Amino acid sequence: MFNFAGLVAVGDEVLNGEVINSNAAWLAQQLLSVGIHTQWHVVVGDDVDAIRQALEWMHQQVDLVIVIGGLGPTADDLTKDAVAHYYNRDLVVDSATADYIVARHGRSPGWQESVSRQAQIITGATVWQNPKGQAPGQLIENSRGVTILLPGPPRELEGLVRDFLLPWLQQGRGHGEVIRRTLTSFEMGEATLAHQLLPLLSGQHPKMGVYAQPGRVEVRIETSTSLKQWVLNERAAAWIREKVPGRMYELNQASRSHVLLETMIRRGETLSAMESLTGGLFLARLIKVPGASGCVVGGAVAYIDRVKNLLGVPLDILEKHGAVSPECAEAMAAAIRREYGTDWGVSTTGYAGPDGGDEEHPVGTFYAAVVGPQSSRVRHRVIALDRQGVREAAVEFTLTVLWDMLDLPDIYRP
Repeated sequence: MFNFAGLVAVGDEVLNGEVINSNAAWLAQQLLSVGIHTQWHVVVGDDVDAIRQALEWMHQQVDLVIVIGGLGPTADDLTKDAVAHYYNRDLVVDSATADYIVARHGRSPGWQESVSRQAQIITGATVWQNPKGQAPGQLIENSRGVTILLPGPPRELEGLVRDFLLPWLQQGRGHGEVIRRTLTSFEMGEATLAHQLLPLLSGQHPKMGVYAQPGRVEVRIETSTSLKQWVLNERAAAWIREKVPGRMYELNQASRSHVLLETMIRRGETLSAMESLTGGLFLARLIKVPGASGCVVGGAVAYIDRVKNLLGVPLDILEKHGAVSPECAEAMAAAIRREYGTDWGVSTTGYAGPDGGDEEHPVGTFYAAVVGPQSSRVRHRVIALDRQGVREAAVEFTLTVLWDMLDLPDIYRP
């Protein structure tokens, strides 16, 4: 039974930052689903000694090591050579694997050499034929632990993980299903929230962590599915809701953009937005969802006062209260709603920095407003982030205001 795993990503392109190591993030989540925590991520280049050294070090830390990449047909695909050297085993061409690859291989020049290279198997390894490609996965076990080789292309890796790795781990090698519960605040900073949760965060029962992105802070509670652990999970969530000021949302992995659009489409409602601070980021988040045209009518980026006025924001509001004010935010949302003839009007305005702001409204101040058929709401926040961080936080905050105006629940179950 494995408690922890280590991941070794192989490839100069990964090491040099030309390719983002998304495989490791995805694979770590899959391992967690069967109760195995990823303890280490290591990236090495296309070098036999580097791969071998990474394996040697990793097996001193964990019993399960998964090597990703370097299984292809080219001269710089050296993972099998390094692993064979580490285990002091031979590489042999496996006829069944060769036949499998031939059936999926083109006939361009050099194809025979490509097949023989990819069909090389480490002596004694268990072979997992690739359901989405050619190079197979391999599993090697001995007293040092287990090493698993997986191809680098995400589509191929994911196919092997689903068809072979997870079923293999579920045969009593993992710790069973893990429940990860996430409560999210869109109003508090990481340090403030962590301070509120200090009594829980200082222990390990249940396991907890705080993870921040611009405009949102997630509290993750992790337990097994045993009755005792389930009770701990429920008690921890209840304690958080009681102790933390402000709303804590439990979205159960639902996309807020999807939920908002589905809700408005189901109700037959439409939306438009006038954005200053966010410059189109809010609508872009909604329009990213397929089918957004069933709800989103359009919008405008009104970055300067003259454009705000042209779109219907009264000049006296701009002169008396300024563009960064609750009055202007509400007037922007009302104006775009009226101009586009939609059920809902949304607006954002604020100071993203690095310049601008004043004593009353420092850099990092922003307002979000939503005007609907029967009511309106304006909210504001001040956040200490860089320019892009402030803009991204404002988008999250605006989605929250819209969520609340649509009377969607704190706990959403798809």
